[in-house]
Amino acid sequence: MAYYPKSQIKSELYTNGGEYTLFPPPNNTNATPYVGYYYQTSNGTKFTGKTPQDGPSQVLYPINNKAISPDVNFTSPIIYNEFISFDNINNQYSRIKNSTPIPRIIPPFNLTFPTQNDYDLGVFSRYFCKKNNENKYLEIDQTTYQDLNSKKSTIAWDLYTPLTTLWYLTGDKNTVAKANKGLINLIEQNQKWYGFSHYLKDNFTQYYLES
Repeated sequence: MAYYPKSQIKSELYTNGGEYTLFPPPNNTNATPYVGYYYQTSNGTKFTGKTPQDGPSQVLYPINNKAISPDVNFTSPIIYNEFISFDNINNQYSRIKNSTPIPRIIPPFNLTFPTQNDYDLGVFSRYFCKKNNENKYLEIDQTTYQDLNSKKSTIAWDLYTPLTTLWYLTGDKNTVAKANKGLINLIEQNQKWYGFSHYLKDNFTQYYLES
């Protein structure tokens, strides 16, 4: 083997197999692949062993006479997944790079008012949300509630927890107040929405209509 100065040798390269064999092309497609360390000289020839000092070296040949690009990372083994397409990776990168971030909104305050049908039933649904890291509450409408509950990408669903509750409208006023207060107290206890009743200003007869 000819002498090569260290500056013209890339040493301690590694192959996991499938790239090189000890058998010359062109009929080496089914030859046993070489697995292990190798080094490469400045003219592109590859030899077994970490360095020329390892002892007698043998020439490595590309399997099926397909040259391996010299631009691969020579510092560590590279394992390629046969199911990964570099074209697919590039296409995905381009889509991510060129994609426009979708703006997200904070849940807006929006009251839900009972309809005549609700008064006929004597009860209707109200919708609220709580900021996850604070005891801050907000009344919202059904659409916003559904957007938060379904984790819609256009709203900050990860920052707020939505909730819906019944609200009694008709009947004996004291009974209505007691029923609504009981519902809110359950929410405070079960959901740990502390101070929720204060957000409602303890107005448990809101929207009440004497029947």
